[in-house]
Amino acid sequence: MKNIAIVFALVLSTAGSAMAQKAAPEVKLDGLKGTAQQVTSIMYEAKNNGGAMLERGDILERIETIYLQNGQRKSMAYLSQEEDVLFRSRYKHDGFGVTTLEHVVDNNDHIVGRTYYIYDPNFFLTEIYTEDAERQIESRTLIKYDNRERVSQRSFTDAAGNIFRREVYTYTSEGNLLKTVVFDRAGNKAQEIRYEFDNYGQPVTKTTYDYSEDEPDILITIYRYKYDNHRNWIQKTEYEMIDNAPVAQTITERDIKYF
Repeated sequence: MKNIAIVFALVLSTAGSAMAQKAAPEVKLDGLKGTAQQVTSIMYEAKNNGGAMLERGDILERIETIYLQNGQRKSMAYLSQEEDVLFRSRYKHDGFGVTTLEHVVDNNDHIVGRTYYIYDPNFFLTEIYTEDAERQIESRTLIKYDNRERVSQRSFTDAAGNIFRREVYTYTSEGNLLKTVVFDRAGNKAQEIRYEFDNYGQPVTKTTYDYSEDEPDILITIYRYKYDNHRNWIQKTEYEMIDNAPVAQTITERDIKYF
């Protein structure tokens, strides 16, 4: 359970976009428009039984996020298929409404991990670090920005302070994320990820060039969406290009309640 909780904390810590992470409302960093109060997201295995329509298969993931009226996260929970809480993050905020601490608790409400958020004097998020249940530091994330207040680099360090992954971001003239270059522990280029976006600001293609093996590998992921009246997606279907044909992998549906 300890390892699961720490992985969960790391996912939550990097869940926001690579855009500016000045102390903006987390509902915005999570890519939501409007005044979302609660988002329930369920990811299903995509099944194609030979017809034109895809079918939902087994539930792969269920996440419930609750926001405060100021747009900050109140809690985020991973739920089982039976909707039992597997583990949950609860967020604490300072007097400015900025998130400073995240408690990860198990289904018995026992703290199994903590994530701390550190800001500079201008309220830019510059560091995130996670602790296990024994208050031992598991990892750190160090964040740098460009002159347009966008995240330009994230460095991920292990418990000993060694960088094991570094991500460098480049943007289009419109401000969308153009590519992410990933470097490994030795400083070698391990991946390059390129993106294309739709008019709603959501990625529609992601092309991953993987250099971790002797022969570079290319993975193309395609996303298709359905949107609500707030311009938030309520269904996302993910495809992988296999033998030059898109093969559906997952269907994610979101129920969004607004204030």
